[in-house]
Amino acid sequence: MAATFELSILTPEKSVFEGTVEYVEAPGSEGYFGVLANHAALITALTSGSLKARLAGGAEEKWQVSGGFFEVSNNKATVLADDVK
Repeated sequence: MAATFELSILTPEKSVFEGTVEYVEAPGSEGYFGVLANHAALITALTSGSLKARLAGGAEEKWQVSGGFFEVSNNKATVLADDVK
């Protein structure tokens, strides 16, 4: 089983997702990037695009984000997005 970490996807209005994941791919301002468990600390801007997560167990979830920020620290990733669909 792959190592996991916590992911939170938040908008100003609501919490879209809170759970344990194995991998996240996000649309960064410099291009798409991926995050696995135990990633180094990171804060970056997001652009509009597809946000993908592989959940613990292998299932995948996908959302459309329209800007915001992505932070990884202490094995927890947080997406603060303007809008998520």
